[in-house]
Amino acid sequence: MRVYYDFASTLCYVAHCVLSNIEEEIAELGVELEWRPIDLTMAAPWGRGDSFREEIRNSVRETGRSLGVRAEMPDPWLDSRPASVVALHTDSPSAEARWRKEVFGSIFEHKTPQLTPTLLQLAKELVGVDPLADEEHGFESVEDSTREAFALGVTGVPTILLDNWLFGGVYDGESMLSVLRQLSEEYRESGTSAVN
Repeated sequence: MRVYYDFASTLCYVAHCVLSNIEEEIAELGVELEWRPIDLTMAAPWGRGDSFREEIRNSVRETGRSLGVRAEMPDPWLDSRPASVVALHTDSPSAEARWRKEVFGSIFEHKTPQLTPTLLQLAKELVGVDPLADEEHGFESVEDSTREAFALGVTGVPTILLDNWLFGGVYDGESMLSVLRQLSEEYRESGTSAVN
């Protein structure tokens, strides 16, 4: 199962929290999570540095609260590309998960809108590069990931891809598990061992 997300998106942070809380149950279903960052501004009607009206901010805040996650939208919309470069270059799911947790925590829990020296050091440990050192080359990987997602029909984030089935938005853990349980049962009946 692939999860397309943007580090700048508050709803993606909420999805990260919800899915993190049910990781063990997801694994028990034989479902593998693959998190893939994209740059939503490549198709969104807003750009990096744009601000949002208070009613939009309130709507996002209430969605998070309804799912047990307190989060405020950063203002303005952040440039998520440097963090995404690192995520795309990690060599294992555990390294990617560690990076995603630290970046989301920095942005949404510690209210730090840019990569801190601590995060830059972690990036060097995880992938051996400074994500800000060669932005032009590094950002190509984010653009490629984004174009791939758009070609598959992704129009917003978070979006979950289960084989050829896309569904967007963020839901409570029980709803997510219900969908994944049903899908994993269908896969078992068809003789496939894991949900991609």
